[in-house]
Amino acid sequence: MRSGKLSLCVLSLIAALSSVGCVSRDEYLRTKFTLDNANARLAGLETELADERSRNNDLRNQVETLQREKDTLQALADNLRTENARLDAYSKDLLAKMNDVLNKGLPSKIDVVEVKLPPELDRALKEFAAKYPDTVEYDPAKGVVRWKSDLTFALGSDVVREQAKQALQAFSQIVNSPAAAGFEVVIVGHTDNVPIRKSAARFPTNWHLSCFRSIAVMFALHEYGVDYTRMGCMGYGEHRPREANPPTGGNERNRRVEIFLVSAKSPLPGAAEADIVPGDGSRFVRATAPDTAPPAGSTIPDTSAPGGSGE
Repeated sequence: MRSGKLSLCVLSLIAALSSVGCVSRDEYLRTKFTLDNANARLAGLETELADERSRNNDLRNQVETLQREKDTLQALADNLRTENARLDAYSKDLLAKMNDVLNKGLPSKIDVVEVKLPPELDRALKEFAAKYPDTVEYDPAKGVVRWKSDLTFALGSDVVREQAKQALQAFSQIVNSPAAAGFEVVIVGHTDNVPIRKSAARFPTNWHLSCFRSIAVMFALHEYGVDYTRMGCMGYGEHRPREANPPTGGNERNRRVEIFLVSAKSPLPGAAEADIVPGDGSRFVRATAPDTAPPAGSTIPDTSAPGGSGE
């Protein structure tokens, strides 16, 4: 627009000069100087216009690039929200199923059944316990291998410590040996009575923690070759202590994972008609379900309240 007006002014000046006839040399030079300046200014304006158009194109390209990045981030955020919702629903479903199992309560009738392991298997377990005295203990009179939780897991965790994995691998070799071929494996988790605090979001109660720890041991044994079909898991939380917990709460002897070898002739609960299961941490027992179910809508006692160190 500016260059057009300038050109119009120049042409008007030339037309005015032409209309007066001959002009002096000085007037001609002045006119020519003015025209040259106008042409130079016009060229400069055209250059500036080209530069502005180039910058405008660059900005337009930047805007388009930013819009594509925004769309990509929005799609990623939508995917993350969807995945978070799926995981949240999955977690709530698992906790609901756990609570449903735990709400059924403990057996109302317990009959002790003595179990004696074969001499070859008993000897192998004694040698195993002697090799790993800091991690496990074996009670041949009661037929149980106890794993000390403080050495097997961190407080409030169901992740097996690295230092316990060597002993688990050695134990799996015994389970897979000919001496134990006729036995199935029952893994039972126990805790003390210190309320869950640091990991309460994952383990609302000590019952949950004991169950998840027994499952973690099962996965470790499977990793070392023990077939899933030979194993079962249980958890008693704080309700089957070996010793009384002190008034302030907490007793490391009560924090443990116990492993029983059960004769395949008496399968695990649900595997056949038999219902032989481990009970008080020292024997195998036959359990009878309670005569009445807990009231509808009842929940597991909340042990995640503040207080104590938090298992």
